[in-house]
Amino acid sequence: MPGTPSNLRLQFDPALPVSHHREDIVRALETHRVIIVAGATGSGKSTQLPKICLTAGRGPGSSQGGIIGHTQPRRIAARALAARIAHELGSR
Repeated sequence: MPGTPSNLRLQFDPALPVSHHREDIVRALETHRVIIVAGATGSGKSTQLPKICLTAGRGPGSSQGGIIGHTQPRRIAARALAARIAHELGSR
């Protein structure tokens, strides 16, 4: 997909429902400044959406630059999620 930084290995878990909608989400990101993705707990929103944003050319090292942020209701959850995404990306 366009804009993916070449030093990252992006893999998507086919068991997560969000992964099946990657192309739709990328198209929405290309045409809309803000999108809202709703799904059940455990559908992969928190872990897969940052990677989908990277494939859409968003984030550091991409053609559009910027950052990809996430929020969680508790700091420990935010840190755990950030560590998991970094691990999945093969990044520090």
